[in-house]
Amino acid sequence: MAEIAVSLVGSLIAGISTLVEKEATLLQSVPENTRFVKDELQTIGAFLGVVENMKEDSPKYQMARVWAEQVKDLAYDMEDCLEEQITALTTRNSSWSQYVTNYRALRPFAAKLSDLKSRIVEVSERNMRYHLVIADQVIDNHMNFMVALNKVLSRSVEGTTDNWTQNVVTWAEAPEESASNDKTCAPKVTAVVGMFGSGSTRVSEIYKRHKADKKYDSYVWIELSQDVNVTKVFKDMMKQLFDDSSSQHEYTGEDELAHGIQHELKQKRFLVVFDELWTTHAWHSIKKALPHVSRSGSQVIVTTEIVHVAKGCTESDDHVYWVQLLSKQESFERLKNLILVTENSKMTHEDREDFEDLDLKELDRLKVLEPPFNTIEQILRKCRGLELAIGTVAKLLASKSPHKWGKLCDDLPSLLYSNHPMLKDIWKVMIQRYKDLPPYLKPCFLYLSIFPENSDINVETIIDRWLAEGLVRDRTGMSPRTVAKWYLLWLIDRSMIMVSNLRKNRSFKTCWIHPMMRDILVMISQEEKFSITVGPRKSSSLLVKRLPHVTLDGGSGRKLARCVDLSGIRSLTVFNEPSESIAALICSSKLRAVRILDLSNANEFKITRRDIERVGELCHLRYLNLYKTNIYELPSSIGMLPFLQLLNVRKTRITKLPNEVTQLGKLQLLRASRRTEDSCHNRRNRCCIDSALTVPKGIENLQDIERLDIMDIKDNSGSEIEALGKLARLEHLGLVGIKIGNSKQVSKTLKRISSSLTYLYLGACQSDGTLACLPISEKKRKKPLEFPRLQTIKLDGHIGKMPYWISNSWTLAVIKLYRTNLQQNHIMSLEKLPCLVTLALLDNSYISETLVFYDKAFRELKTLEIIRLTKLKTVIFTEEAVPQLRSLAIRCCELRLKGKNNLKLRKVDLDDGVEEV
Repeated sequence: MAEIAVSLVGSLIAGISTLVEKEATLLQSVPENTRFVKDELQTIGAFLGVVENMKEDSPKYQMARVWAEQVKDLAYDMEDCLEEQITALTTRNSSWSQYVTNYRALRPFAAKLSDLKSRIVEVSERNMRYHLVIADQVIDNHMNFMVALNKVLSRSVEGTTDNWTQNVVTWAEAPEESASNDKTCAPKVTAVVGMFGSGSTRVSEIYKRHKADKKYDSYVWIELSQDVNVTKVFKDMMKQLFDDSSSQHEYTGEDELAHGIQHELKQKRFLVVFDELWTTHAWHSIKKALPHVSRSGSQVIVTTEIVHVAKGCTESDDHVYWVQLLSKQESFERLKNLILVTENSKMTHEDREDFEDLDLKELDRLKVLEPPFNTIEQILRKCRGLELAIGTVAKLLASKSPHKWGKLCDDLPSLLYSNHPMLKDIWKVMIQRYKDLPPYLKPCFLYLSIFPENSDINVETIIDRWLAEGLVRDRTGMSPRTVAKWYLLWLIDRSMIMVSNLRKNRSFKTCWIHPMMRDILVMISQEEKFSITVGPRKSSSLLVKRLPHVTLDGGSGRKLARCVDLSGIRSLTVFNEPSESIAALICSSKLRAVRILDLSNANEFKITRRDIERVGELCHLRYLNLYKTNIYELPSSIGMLPFLQLLNVRKTRITKLPNEVTQLGKLQLLRASRRTEDSCHNRRNRCCIDSALTVPKGIENLQDIERLDIMDIKDNSGSEIEALGKLARLEHLGLVGIKIGNSKQVSKTLKRISSSLTYLYLGACQSDGTLACLPISEKKRKKPLEFPRLQTIKLDGHIGKMPYWISNSWTLAVIKLYRTNLQQNHIMSLEKLPCLVTLALLDNSYISETLVFYDKAFRELKTLEIIRLTKLKTVIFTEEAVPQLRSLAIRCCELRLKGKNNLKLRKVDLDDGVEEV
């Protein structure tokens, strides 16, 4: 696959450069070969950029694809060879015997490099011999729209829970109300967004209903293609507007057609639908045919799958509506009705009667139905509320006896990918959406196939793994993590990925892909030798030489080595207990190329220290996720992983990190906490002191670290705390155990890293801790403390007074307070924060009896949480207070609530102890 090869070659060139520059004196005669490899790979990379943009109907596409696959294998081997040598050369033992050992290690390395050099020459000559790729072909700029996408997508997930039909169908009353007058106004433009054509389906139903009711003077429905022919669009509009064909021939050119359509529409009340719009450029070309004013009640509806296109068509985000997938009940009713009305159904009369009597309540009650309808639950999960999926699957089921539905369900992925005639509609849509992805995004989207069907995938996990796999390309002026976030937003913008867990500050924690889209990705992954899932009924019977991404999802009855070549595995993810032990896999001498080891989802069986005892031998490892495992300590060999970027030991049994962790020079994310009963069962106490780990000595060595949480500093020396201030790239920091004795060191550390932090959690020591000793930094000081990038602050402990750097922040979006003992004047100091969207007052963070939100206060606040404030008796919202507030939660409180009617709330969560006045 050319897209993967391009990503690999890019990271290889950077790695070779590092080796040549840093290890030249030790390599002696080897640099000549390494420089040759570097230069040659740069040339090959340029050719690959052409291959990945090559059209599938190109006569040389298949040959070029094979060539790209050969380059990919070469890139894998080259990267492995280089990293093994870098590992051998970066030992901390500087003794003469070790130097001699390293010098002797150069001989096999030089031999491997010479062999790789020969293979590179062969690959280059093969391209020239068959004229596969022409060097002067145009390569697209893969990020040409990313800057514009930021503002558009910043609110793309907001309001997705609204009932869109209540807003879209308001045109139904408009014609009736204005039928007796000739008022004119600008036609309203509405955009409807839905995944895989669901917007088209819903709007089509409404369009047909209104056309039958004849509530408009004119109706126009235009189906658009990706390459819009504007003249053809205008001619189609003419045909639908004019019954007299002679009138259509009066207009010939594009401008004349547009003028004629305008003239016709401005005299009427019309409903015009443009179905499946792909670009804003096409919209600007089409909309010139629409009149600026027309009779009151006229509507223009645009359906699209692309969020930024929808927003580009409308005057306001309020005119953009998201089509929600059908509920389980709606899906069941739709599936049932479609099967029953299908002609030539293979159901017997008896089966038909049983099926008609079937209802969802019975399905939920029995959990497992008796045959032949015991697969209905599985079918509903596979369709997941998508009307296109329900419609196509219903036709397929109706063509078979219900007794064959079970096997049909199991075979659905292969039937879908093989373009079964009855699944053609959904196959065509989904496969086309994949093919339409930019080349740099295809491997990233394909990578999501490793996650189980219908699972909510953690967004941070996706981004971290993309980065560790080298799937994110460099972009001048943007950090790799920022580019990875753009990739994810791009897929969400195209409705390829759906947000599943919307946070209160408009961000999102998890996402998902449609099960049938995942089926297609799984089949493509196997065909492209990209990934495979090994488990019951999931593993291939053929041994694949190079299959980089392997998922273990339960026992398969065979050892992994019989399914794939272990030496080619680069990522290993475990979801359910496999046929062999994790320790046996990690100890295997063949499993040495692995970059990703993710055991965080293995909740059904225990991962222990024994399983990872020899993890230090995985010298290429970049990502080690042990979240929620039963590990009590990390082996000292953890320090032997020079390329490790992420180490996640959150909610494990670990009480202390070994000092060898500080030898991980490329570590970017260190997430650590100890699992206790509190942190397991009470999510709000997940940052309490007894769950944090002590800062290891030598933390200042981690110069690439960007995220560090949660560290307990109560027993650390002043110098160890101040060492945190040397981490110049630190963006995310969580500290607990703050007390008077270490407050000066904490203050000094915060000042040194204040310019880089975007997230900060500070927790006081539970026994004698306080945050009141931290720097307040009033305005009158010459150099007040500032956090210019800080977006989230969480404080746990008494602070006495709201720090100036919080109450005057221009960037803070989320403030969460625990046990801070604040009063009204402290909360009022936050009223003018321009970006604050979430405020949470928790666990006696507020100790006055009355809390008042005054007029014009908190103008951007959207979410307010008031939880466990035992002294609070009254909450008052004045008439113009908190105008944007949409979510209010008051729990574990006994109080009176006044002024709730002044708010425009969408979500309210009030306990029985709250009395509305």
